[in-house]
Amino acid sequence: MDPEREEELWDFLRQAMRLSEDDFERLKVGGLKMNYLRVCPRKLWLFAHQVRLEADAEAVALGRLTHERAYRDRPRRSLLLENLLAIDVLEGEGTLLEIKHAPTFIEAARLQLRYYLYFLARRGVHLRGELRFPRQRRRETVTLDAAAVAEVEAALEEIARIEALPIPPAAPWMPACRRCAYAPLCWG
Repeated sequence: MDPEREEELWDFLRQAMRLSEDDFERLKVGGLKMNYLRVCPRKLWLFAHQVRLEADAEAVALGRLTHERAYRDRPRRSLLLENLLAIDVLEGEGTLLEIKHAPTFIEAARLQLRYYLYFLARRGVHLRGELRFPRQRRRETVTLDAAAVAEVEAALEEIARIEALPIPPAAPWMPACRRCAYAPLCWG
């Protein structure tokens, strides 16, 4: 894309971001909460209220292993931003990576990556995003456009609403519940 056209696009996106800086700071969340919003609102509520059961979960261990072993031959840099976002960037390509073990919750992964792009755009850093599933040898480009901005901002507000609930929302049963670290809190 030519630089002038790219700058026009980012100007448009800056205008599309309707949250004030104060609102954004108030609603700032990590990528994991974005992911949990799409996976299970009950899991999000429990996680937000310091119930942390992921450490010993098999799925989390597989994801961590996939992340550590994937693309070791490519120059990438892992960064922790504002003690909130742990991201990987392919050096020299301006590509923000989100590496997943499997595309099981692909909508959750897309939202998580869009949140990272949104967060960085709020800071004046404009990257393209890419979801990668090394085991499936699959990749998907994720962009930040006006629809993605609206989706992220709505998700930020929904996360704040769920976190403010006095008790966790009901959990709809789904096949993934069998492997969820939080299942004992939902299904006894």
